[in-house]
Amino acid sequence: MAQLSVSALVPGFTESQSAAVNPLAERAEDEAVAWLWRVGFLTDHAQEDHLRSFRFGLYHGIATPSLGFAALVLGMKWFCWGSLADDQYDNYDWGERDSRMCSVIRSARTILDGGAVPGTDPVVRGLAEFWPELIADMAPAARLRVARNFLDYLEAVRFQNRFHVKGEVPDAATFLGLRRHTIAMIFQADVLEALSGLRIPEALRSHRMFRELVWCFADITAWHNDIYGLEKDIADEQLCNTVLVVSASEDCSIEVAVDRVVERAKERQRLFLHIEGELPELAAEFGLGAEAALALTRQLRAYVYANLVWIEHTKRYDLDLPRIRGIFDNVL
Repeated sequence: MAQLSVSALVPGFTESQSAAVNPLAERAEDEAVAWLWRVGFLTDHAQEDHLRSFRFGLYHGIATPSLGFAALVLGMKWFCWGSLADDQYDNYDWGERDSRMCSVIRSARTILDGGAVPGTDPVVRGLAEFWPELIADMAPAARLRVARNFLDYLEAVRFQNRFHVKGEVPDAATFLGLRRHTIAMIFQADVLEALSGLRIPEALRSHRMFRELVWCFADITAWHNDIYGLEKDIADEQLCNTVLVVSASEDCSIEVAVDRVVERAKERQRLFLHIEGELPELAAEFGLGAEAALALTRQLRAYVYANLVWIEHTKRYDLDLPRIRGIFDNVL
């Protein structure tokens, strides 16, 4: 497995309090697991043991050390449901990929519009229960934005699957924008904002530089994921990996490509910090405060940090550990 640790973060990207762990994390993990049983994603204890081996409570305990219990549970629901659902979208070849994804997207659009979707699969049931909780306190404009970001994620997965089906490594220009959506971190930023009850002024949020900051967050987490998940992706014949794309497009070895992706992720971190530093001045131009936006940027940085701590603790993608395949059946 390609090694990656918190040393991949540039100076100033983490804060001393990043090491704190939410004391409610273990109890919140139990609540999220109980919910997954109820919606049908967990059907036996081997699956539960496998899911708990991911230590998602640790991840969210570090990423959101100050969240209250209900918000922490909601964040873990998205992480666990989203991870299991994502594996259903693109890790298996049962049936026809595109028709499966079209079905998910149709159901998601109905749920996001406030409608009901008949059906028994846990992907649909989980989203139908999670979504109203997430948007309960959002203004109509915020609900539309968050729904768009979630659908962008699903549509990007569907587009990416075309490369999997053809057995082609995507070209670099296409893949850069695609990957920042398939990682679902643009939507994750929405989730973090909602969980914390932040209200970022729309004039600031819609500014090009703020959107670039969120894209930096998505790129960093996606590229880190593709480095430490490289061997798993190769074993699963997954070609939509940033390292593999760089290797193919720049005609370099895998080892050189890993180094290049690490350095490019650091460049995105530096840009993130630069934009974060300019937010107070940018907000002042609109006669606004930047407190909510800065609170979110701290959470985004903590999430990136937690991701690296988490993978060091779990070794989730080591090939000698039990795999998702064969533990969670095809449910779509």
